[in-house]
Amino acid sequence: MSNYILDATRENFADAVLSNSHKGPVMVNYWAENAGPCLRLWPVLEKLANDYQGQFLLVNVNTGREKQLAQEYGVNSVPTVKLFVNGEVVEQVHGYDSPDSFKKILSKYLARESDRELAAAVELYQQGDKEQAFEQLNRLIIIDPENDRIHLAYAKLLIREQAFDQAYELLEKTPLKTENEEAVVLMTNAAFLSAAQKITSLEELQLQLEQTPGDPELMFRMASHHMMQSDFASALDLLLKIIRLDITWHNGVASLCTRGIFIMLGKDNPITTEYRQKLIDQQT
Repeated sequence: MSNYILDATRENFADAVLSNSHKGPVMVNYWAENAGPCLRLWPVLEKLANDYQGQFLLVNVNTGREKQLAQEYGVNSVPTVKLFVNGEVVEQVHGYDSPDSFKKILSKYLARESDRELAAAVELYQQGDKEQAFEQLNRLIIIDPENDRIHLAYAKLLIREQAFDQAYELLEKTPLKTENEEAVVLMTNAAFLSAAQKITSLEELQLQLEQTPGDPELMFRMASHHMMQSDFASALDLLLKIIRLDITWHNGVASLCTRGIFIMLGKDNPITTEYRQKLIDQQT
């Protein structure tokens, strides 16, 4: 054992994992003594913990002894690894995975040299020096393109500046489009806000749709209008029509926005449940 590796029980889990996760990432390894994949994964995690020298904490939970603790966090098989940040599970891995995969996960949450410059750029923006802030953000994306926090912060500032298309395109060029829920929501908002800007009048848009009901551009604009009114069901109805007509339209923006609405509403929302099933039925 090292200073960066702990064992957790139900009695000390709150301190070892939840409290410590407010100081930095905590990786919890749920394992069992007689499970071969657990024994194979252990040296990978141990080496990572020692190589990173305290940048994250590795906490082991023996599920054979701590069955209730495993059940509380939905662990049904071992090994299962969950990464906690600020008291919440932000990532999880089921089964054995490679060191590079864990490094990629950790890189999203560990502080990087560019984070300090990112904070300085945001401060410049807040002080009103927007030109200098955006210049610094452009430079940081080139210097550290793997720091997702730069792309997300940049997109948020662009949306505040009503540069919706630019914000969307910035995130579309990164893997965040498929990997990061925050990015999907940002892109969804940017796409709808951009489309809403193009509506000259609702009456004219309705007339155009009556004349050309199969036009995905017009349907997307109407969906954006419904989103501005928080009418999620009507927006989703139109998005599903676009997906049925041409799932590749504008690089799949309708599919992305459908997913974005589901994320905004939450997986247990009745609208999410209803339209996720409609989407499945439509694709089968």
